[in-house]
Amino acid sequence: MVDRKLSEALRRALEGDANALVDISTADHLSVREAARSIGAPLIVTRVAAVSILRGLIDGRFSPAAAQAWASFVRRGFVEGTGGGPIRPIDIEFEDAWEDAISAAVSRLDEIGDMIDGEVTTGEALDLLQLLGEP
Repeated sequence: MVDRKLSEALRRALEGDANALVDISTADHLSVREAARSIGAPLIVTRVAAVSILRGLIDGRFSPAAAQAWASFVRRGFVEGTGGGPIRPIDIEFEDAWEDAISAAVSRLDEIGDMIDGEVTTGEALDLLQLLGEP
């Protein structure tokens, strides 16, 4: 049986809600795979979703840790430590027309907490927003 709350959290994450990762990260990976399958459509991160994460990071709606967790999840297709065995990532794509810009934003956000590149400054976030076509 598919967990509707988990399916909804997955939809919210794909729409740019970093806080949805709280529900996703507490589920086992098999349940996340089932929730993804239940959506019945390709899982796609859009330009709008990436912009929402960056704006949320700038204005404090999302903590750096939440933005990093979101980026890690959409980049890899799983949440680290929720497996219990071999992990088969769920397929998450980036919007074709903005794939390079979304990929750049996700890659940079995924570095949050790293010893060398650990902090995304407001200036960097604004540069990524420009790459995503935002003024």
